[in-house]
Amino acid sequence: MEGSVVRERFIKFFTDNKHQLYKSSGLIPDDESILFTTAGMVQMMPYLMREKEFENPRVCSVQKSFRTVDIDDIGSDGRHLTFFEMLGSWSFGDYYKKEAISLAYDLLVNHFKIDKDKLWVSIFEGFQDSELHGGNIIPRDTESEELWEDIGIPKSKIIALPFKDNFWGPPGLTGPCGPSTEIYYDNGKDKGCLKPTCKPGCSCDRFVEIWNAGVFMEYYKDENSRFSRLPYTNVDTGAGLERLTAVLQNVDSVFKTDLFIPIVDKIKSNVSSNIKNERSINIIADHVRGITFLIADGLIPSNEYRGYVLRRLLRRAMVQVIQIGGEFPFLSSVAESVILKYSNFYPELSLNKDKIMKEIDEEEIKFKNVLEKGMKKLDSMVEKLGSVKHLKGEDMFKLHDTYGLNIEIIKDILNSKNISFDETEFDNLYKIQQDKSRTNSSFTLGKNMEIELQNIQNTEFIGYQDLNLKGAKVLYVLDLGDEIQFVLDKTPFFAEGGGQKGDIGEVRGNGFSIKVKNVKKTKKGVYLHIGEYMDAHSEGKESSISEGDIVDCFVDQESRIKTSYNHSTAHLLNKALKVILGDQISQKGAYIDDHRIRFDFNFQRQLTDDEIKKIEDLINSEINKNLDVKVKEMTLKEAESLGVDLIFKGKYSTKVRVIEIGDFSMELCGGTHFGNTKDFGKFKITKQESAGKGIRRIRAELSKN
Repeated sequence: MEGSVVRERFIKFFTDNKHQLYKSSGLIPDDESILFTTAGMVQMMPYLMREKEFENPRVCSVQKSFRTVDIDDIGSDGRHLTFFEMLGSWSFGDYYKKEAISLAYDLLVNHFKIDKDKLWVSIFEGFQDSELHGGNIIPRDTESEELWEDIGIPKSKIIALPFKDNFWGPPGLTGPCGPSTEIYYDNGKDKGCLKPTCKPGCSCDRFVEIWNAGVFMEYYKDENSRFSRLPYTNVDTGAGLERLTAVLQNVDSVFKTDLFIPIVDKIKSNVSSNIKNERSINIIADHVRGITFLIADGLIPSNEYRGYVLRRLLRRAMVQVIQIGGEFPFLSSVAESVILKYSNFYPELSLNKDKIMKEIDEEEIKFKNVLEKGMKKLDSMVEKLGSVKHLKGEDMFKLHDTYGLNIEIIKDILNSKNISFDETEFDNLYKIQQDKSRTNSSFTLGKNMEIELQNIQNTEFIGYQDLNLKGAKVLYVLDLGDEIQFVLDKTPFFAEGGGQKGDIGEVRGNGFSIKVKNVKKTKKGVYLHIGEYMDAHSEGKESSISEGDIVDCFVDQESRIKTSYNHSTAHLLNKALKVILGDQISQKGAYIDDHRIRFDFNFQRQLTDDEIKKIEDLINSEINKNLDVKVKEMTLKEAESLGVDLIFKGKYSTKVRVIEIGDFSMELCGGTHFGNTKDFGKFKITKQESAGKGIRRIRAELSKN
């Protein structure tokens, strides 16, 4: 049974059982505190918490999911993946344990025709732990135990497992949670550790979890780790499509299923010799599949937060390409096989094909020279080790400091070669280098930005009028390898501030191009551009940006326009909140980029659905009036005489910019605003949540009608 058929039959089974199908949410959550969407329940949290009304108390989905916790195990077994598809179903206060267990058994045994004698199950054994769990006692799940016996699972195959295995949630520090019951497939006594005591919960490959038949959410965990009973119950079930497909196709690895075979075949066809290094091939297949989906959902490689995970994934895959004798460019052709395999169900892949290929190619070009030189040096070091397979910390540091290899990549390579290393010595040398760098004032700018740039002249910002600029002079450069930081005497790039993200774009000089990924500004007024070299430098050409160079600047026009529209809409939102909720509302923070609006304000309770609708309707009504967005410069005193809304009192200079949107909104703002509301699109609140005591947060976006 092909993986696509497994997916279709899962959907049909649950929709036939009166579950409403939800489309997968993206891999990049709106909540910045969550790294990636790790399961279907991330999308369902508002319903699980009863913060949002559901049309149907029965729901199912096929959710794109991404986890990094098992990244070091990938390729070493046939189970672990970064990206996977989670087949999930939920009951929001409708059915509970009996029907959840019955549905799971019915689907696996009667519809997927899995031999019931191959199935084992686990249930929660209960706990009492005053130190870790606030003194709570949560009893053994005897109800699930009895239900499995009633359905035909022998008592000898029902295994009670502890809290770490069979109690799930919450996804954050607080929230709904509860005991779970899981279904395992027995690959046979001749598989795994071969111990007679082997059973579900063993780390070997004999027993594979194929279905979490139910997380029974009947508890709420608070800030003090205390568990209290919820006034309602939920059921959350989940199965990894890849593991289930492996069982149904009778193979011992997800990489041998049809979900991966075309990707693996493409990798093998890209190398001339008959490669038998399955671990490297599987790592490339897994990582490129994850990379493809992440970029399609809007992520780009960087040195920060989610972008850093993507960059690490790309570079780990590149290391494995060298291990199997491949030549670059390599990964984009593998990504093309992913797009071909999955686009029927995930059309965003084909829609973003050009972007996916471009980002992968650029990253490969950028890192190729560094990686190849570093790998040659590492191979030379390994050859000299002889029979003692242990690398000194000073050698690791040389690979990092002189040859530019990231320490995590060095560790990955050494682990794959079964070579131990002195991490303590490396850490000591790295700390010495950092201290020395700070003494020499050559350090990564961050908290020290104000000090480092205090003697550099202020930057002239011309970006309110122009998005392109020719003939800017470079005043300062800090080359960090993966990242370039520089200051210009004048710039069209808007610097991050007032809740608005910094501009992106490109800076071109003689023999080099730099992709600008963010711009920050000191209190004094020096604009620090942060970016990375593009093709010209990464292909091996010697030209690099230097102080005194003359460069041309090009702001990404589409990103600036979308960001500006979102920022103006945030002004409309600020006013609409006052109209609907009262004049006591005041802005407490915001973040605005080219995709979304995040707006914080003082309010003591959750907004009702009626209030949200009124806010949306009011803003869309103003947008539909085709109002001009006008920008006027005047003195602060003149602005105050006009009754302008001063959001952040005491934080304005004597000369200010007043942003007027029709006669509805008038605020002081240093952000970028222009145009007419007719171009904005439709305003929609996508989420509301708490941002602290007495502070509410609205997440919203504009979409074309």
